[in-house]
Amino acid sequence: MQTDPFMDTRKGTRLPRRWSWYVLALVLFVLSMIVQQPLLFLAALFSLVIGIVPGWWYHQTLRHLLVQQQITPRHLFFGEEVVLALRIENQKLSPVPWLQFEDNVTPLLPVLTKDSSQRENVGQLANAWVLWPLQRVTRRYRLRCAARGCYTFGPVTLRTSDPFGWLEREVTVPLYDTLLVYPLLAPPAAFGLAPLHPSGEAATAHHLLEDPLRVMGVRDYQPGDDPRRIHWKATAHAGALRSKVYEYSNQQRVLLLLDTGNASTLWMAMDADMQEFCIAAVASLAVWALDEGYMVGLLTNCAIRTLPRSDQAEVGHTPPPDASRMPGKPRTTELSAPGVSVPFACDHGQYEHLLATFARLVPYNNVPLENIIDLGDAMFFPGTTVILVSAATTLTQATVERLLDMRTRGITLQLVLTGELERKATPETYDIPVHYLGGREQWHELIKAFIGEKSQGTGTRAIQLPLD
Repeated sequence: MQTDPFMDTRKGTRLPRRWSWYVLALVLFVLSMIVQQPLLFLAALFSLVIGIVPGWWYHQTLRHLLVQQQITPRHLFFGEEVVLALRIENQKLSPVPWLQFEDNVTPLLPVLTKDSSQRENVGQLANAWVLWPLQRVTRRYRLRCAARGCYTFGPVTLRTSDPFGWLEREVTVPLYDTLLVYPLLAPPAAFGLAPLHPSGEAATAHHLLEDPLRVMGVRDYQPGDDPRRIHWKATAHAGALRSKVYEYSNQQRVLLLLDTGNASTLWMAMDADMQEFCIAAVASLAVWALDEGYMVGLLTNCAIRTLPRSDQAEVGHTPPPDASRMPGKPRTTELSAPGVSVPFACDHGQYEHLLATFARLVPYNNVPLENIIDLGDAMFFPGTTVILVSAATTLTQATVERLLDMRTRGITLQLVLTGELERKATPETYDIPVHYLGGREQWHELIKAFIGEKSQGTGTRAIQLPLD
């Protein structure tokens, strides 16, 4: 992205001070002509240079600079490393002897590159460069993704001064990019969960009949497809024939409920570590259920960060080469209303859909889970296994009773709780099976073991996923 469109063309407040040097140069020049002294003439030239160079430098040094940033990869897992490449090209014949850049990273990520400085309180990557005429410089910074979340990079601020250090100028380039960090994933046994069989038996991979009333996705048209299978809206949108994918009549469903608490009444009982523990647990259960062949859906009572339109279009796909270089409004994220649902599916795209959703969850912005259960009533199909993951201190009796009411539809309930157990504060769960994962100590041990595996080079993640 060029810096020229974002340069402030207004006259700087310190530039009028340069006129004193012009006056001095004129006086010395007149005196040198009168007394015929070459030294006075040289002093006049020197004063003229001092008066002209800072002003010219102020207006020209930040012009004709090309700034680019690239994040590789844009979606990765907890504990992995991301590479931020920042490239600046000087497209003019004058050098830039001192150029300082600042790249905002929100939230802050630990920097592993030794030659960079990081302002921990501000959340910025900062460094100083020297650019010669027509030179291009690329710096790469390795960042450790030590927490799940949606990270925003940008804007980039460039700052420089004239050779005498008198006049400083800066320009802010609206260069934005986003990074999704998936939560920690591990097999259920790593959380202390016994092998789960939500519907009593493992889902079979052999399906005999399709249910034409339930469409779970689309695929490319194949010769011989029934014309009634063609999805005309998807065909018009893609510009090529698309066919419907139906659910199988014997397909088993697992609905994952994630309760992050109620910020309006239970804010004192909310624990950020336990919320992240719950998100890691429910994400691992989702991956496990998909691996077992179940159709998996998600319902949670917290908010989610909505990505910019260009980022939403690229989830699961390679981003356009210039997507992060387009000028315009800041491509920052916003919060949606509390209450997120992911429809049932079991294809490979469901892995990325669920993991991207988990990465963008904002657990501290939430509403009572029973309200979300009522809004997502259509997801409680007969025969569905419902697994509620919650902190023991934030689980309410109203949520348990609302789930018990769902039993009349023939669903199966299971509870997965985190945190320290306090019998006086824990609601009555009746005959619902309950699995306790432990508290903060177990969560930190799991993180330590996970990071230890990565440091020994045993793999990039605890489990392998069929992601593109």
